[in-house]
Amino acid sequence: MKIVLIAPGFKPLPPQGWGAVESIVWDYYTVLSKKFENTRGNNNQVVIVNRTNPIEIVREANSHPDADVVHIMYDDYIVVVPYLTCPLIFYTSHFAYLTHPRFETQYAHYYRNIFMRVIEYSPKIFLMVISDQIFQKYTEHGFPPQRMSVLQNGAREDVFQYKPIAPLHPGKSIYLAKIEERKAQYLYQSIPSIDFVGNYASSQFDTRSPQYLGEWDKPKLYQSMTEYANLVLLSDGEADPLVVKEALMAGLGLVISSCCTANLDLSKPFITVVPNGKLGDVEYVKGVIEQNRKVSLAMRDEIRAYALREFSWDRITDKYLLWIEYYSRLV
Repeated sequence: MKIVLIAPGFKPLPPQGWGAVESIVWDYYTVLSKKFENTRGNNNQVVIVNRTNPIEIVREANSHPDADVVHIMYDDYIVVVPYLTCPLIFYTSHFAYLTHPRFETQYAHYYRNIFMRVIEYSPKIFLMVISDQIFQKYTEHGFPPQRMSVLQNGAREDVFQYKPIAPLHPGKSIYLAKIEERKAQYLYQSIPSIDFVGNYASSQFDTRSPQYLGEWDKPKLYQSMTEYANLVLLSDGEADPLVVKEALMAGLGLVISSCCTANLDLSKPFITVVPNGKLGDVEYVKGVIEQNRKVSLAMRDEIRAYALREFSWDRITDKYLLWIEYYSRLV
């Protein structure tokens, strides 16, 4: 089997720092390549096309005429679909506001130029959507449900260090995300028990604060996340945030906003959802974080087991290969 993954192209791979989509593409590549190494035969291969010019993307993707599937992993590159020669094309959106209540009007440019083009190309593509909510959004706009599957994001159990007890910072939470308005870090900077990590984009957040630890590279991320009790992510828009699954894999509890809950079992005591109406109440959020921290520190083994069961990339890519086999019979 030969799989061609189309990446965003803005950063080199493997990713050294920030970039969730780049990390997802690289995780697919790494885990699938490892699976193929353990499979008999030498026809199995995973290829990444990591360019920004659509003409070059098409040329490179089409240079693999034996590809079983070409998978577009970056929203904007839906435009290359008519020019791809592979009969089986997957497409995955990671757009944060796809399920926003006012998506069609508030994000009109994306809706007209990308989303509706996905609908237009429905006879030519299959969707690997990352949440049930996104599945429903496409269905409401006419995309055939039989050409869609839900396959959530995962986390690498082989690279994220896990400490079952006594993390270095048991009294602290980590807010790990790009520093931007959407992620809302600036609202909670007055809570002293939160450390903030992420590359600065644009925000009211004060980067001079001693709580701001800057941007971590991948080795630092893999090693250090487990040293905290829980993760805080109170964004106003997310699809299926990768960092949430990574935190679970590292043994951390979650304090998240409602848009961050895709694919999670919200009955778990180590997952706390802050209601939208309470996101501006800093004292309330502070109390919720402290309570979740206590619960999560006592349940690290359960958290890790849950992550391994539900969000291991090894399990997710097993499903992915089955979907390729299934859809290949329909083209």
